Amino acid sequence: MTVNTHRADQRCKNRVTIPEHPTILDAHSGKTIGQLVNLSADGLMIAGAEHIGCSHVCQMRIPLIKGDKQLEIQLGAESLWSEDANDSGIHWTGFQIIDISPEDQLILDAVLGN
Repeated sequence: MTVNTHRADQRCKNRVTIPEHPTILDAHSGKTIGQLVNLSADGLMIAGAEHIGCSHVCQMRIPLIKGDKQLEIQLGAESLWSEDANDSGIHWTGFQIIDISPEDQLILDAVLGN
């Protein structure tokens, strides 16, 4: 398995910036994981207060907006990289989606314009 190293030229899918930066929650504990920064069909980037190490698997609840509808998807994702955002105490973490239901994939595709 090749590890993605946070380089735009290595991204396979188009990423969409999510201006609302919704709060992503752990689906099991309800704890905040971070704020959604951008999203693609196979991954996402979050900004959070805690460093998340590589290969960490999370089950996430992600609120999204499509038009005037508020939606929520759940997915499993594995962290590929994490770095401190300019020594600010905020950490950017890139995740690869590893598990999503067909219904939530349809919502994700609609939000991404696919």
